[in-house]
Amino acid sequence: MIINQNFIGGNITVKSMEGNTVYLENQIRDTTEDWFYWAFAVEGANGRTIRFQFDKNVRVGYFGAAKSYDLKNWEWTGKWDDERSFTYTFGENEDKVYFAHNMIYSPEMFTDFCNTKGIEIKTLCRSEKGRDIPYIELGNGEEVIFLTSRHHACESTGTYVLQGFIEKYLQAPLPGLRIIAVPFVDYDGVVDGDQGKARAPHDHNRDYPRDGESIYPSTRKIRETAHVNKIRFAFDFHAPWHFGGENDTVFIVRNSHEKLHEIERFGQFLQNSITPDSLPYKIENDHAPDTTWSKTTSPTFANYMLNKIGADISFTLETAYFDAQGTQFSQKRAIELGKCFAEALRKYIGSTKE
Repeated sequence: MIINQNFIGGNITVKSMEGNTVYLENQIRDTTEDWFYWAFAVEGANGRTIRFQFDKNVRVGYFGAAKSYDLKNWEWTGKWDDERSFTYTFGENEDKVYFAHNMIYSPEMFTDFCNTKGIEIKTLCRSEKGRDIPYIELGNGEEVIFLTSRHHACESTGTYVLQGFIEKYLQAPLPGLRIIAVPFVDYDGVVDGDQGKARAPHDHNRDYPRDGESIYPSTRKIRETAHVNKIRFAFDFHAPWHFGGENDTVFIVRNSHEKLHEIERFGQFLQNSITPDSLPYKIENDHAPDTTWSKTTSPTFANYMLNKIGADISFTLETAYFDAQGTQFSQKRAIELGKCFAEALRKYIGSTKE
């Protein structure tokens, strides 16, 4: 049996193997907090039942590991053993299986999506490690909806939502509004399998000082792009912490006292636009400005677009990794949430014009 991290998004250290138990440690790398993302591949375990045991708690979600054979289509292995372990019985024909903390959304998946929809992928800039960072533009309107995800590399739930938004926009364009979307802001982190959250000296979503310079090429270019376009709306799609309490919901981080009424109004449209096929959203779960970690002064993308660029509304949407108020996370449900989000924006714009 071989366990490796030799793929895009891979992150694991094998500490030891004893019988049918494998002892694992996820790699924190340059994240300054203890975080929980991991992903690995197993080859040659055909027919065996293996327990995968992590060195610390808070590593495995409610439904076990996310499992894939191609790094594109994901399902859950089943109920966890506990917060630090899961057990899996390999089929006789399961030569190679990928396991991950959450359902990974890779750059290859975004490329496949764009190719299917006939969307041209452009290069935003070169990353710190010299990689081309992808972005797209859609529509011909004078005003812009700026969409981002993966300011924190491991937070893949947001990229599914971003894809859903784009799908809905393609079906029903918003007159006068075009889209600029950067699906992998921390592109190197996504490719390398980093946590991305709380990266030293600060992560990508703390790289938008109002009166200072950004240290990352992608955030610098996002700021430049925003300054030469008329940004009306800006939305940043994230995942919260591992699980539990507020983290088992979908919620808006309300980041402005001055625009609070408008953000609340949008939230009401979003709640009313949710379909049975979507992850649920309830406006009651939103974070009020300047409560917990929701600080209106933080140098985040959403705050920068609101306070420096002057967007009508700009905020972060957080989408749970595993369970959203009793609804199990799936790729389809997260994409549907993005479609509902786009529909809510259409209704919000229509109500504003009345």
